[in-house]
Amino acid sequence: MELEQNSDLTLPLFYFDENLHSRDIESPDLLLHVTLSEELLAQLCQNPAVDSSVAIAINEYRLEALNDDYQALIDGEHDAQLTLVRGPLLSAMLSCDKDQTFVSPQVDMMPTFDLGDDVEDIEEEG
Repeated sequence: MELEQNSDLTLPLFYFDENLHSRDIESPDLLLHVTLSEELLAQLCQNPAVDSSVAIAINEYRLEALNDDYQALIDGEHDAQLTLVRGPLLSAMLSCDKDQTFVSPQVDMMPTFDLGDDVEDIEEEG
């Protein structure tokens, strides 16, 4: 997954229960939509050490219910966070006011940005 500033990141969310392992990855309950601001993208450019993670609270996001059973959650209280682990691998978690939790599968991601390396290489060769 490539991440760029001002692009939208969409992650599928699944209700976290004992049946999670048998769920169809193509049929999430919710979609979490986040616009990648400069600040959020900078936080996502980390690659945590082995056996550690980085939790990133997100305040601006949009939820889309793909399962009618969870439509009411969108108007209720909820908090979302992104989690990075070594790889970097990105996942999301949504906590709702009725002690319901939704999680996304981990996705391999690598932020893309221009460091200006091409300009330095040309200058060194010339």
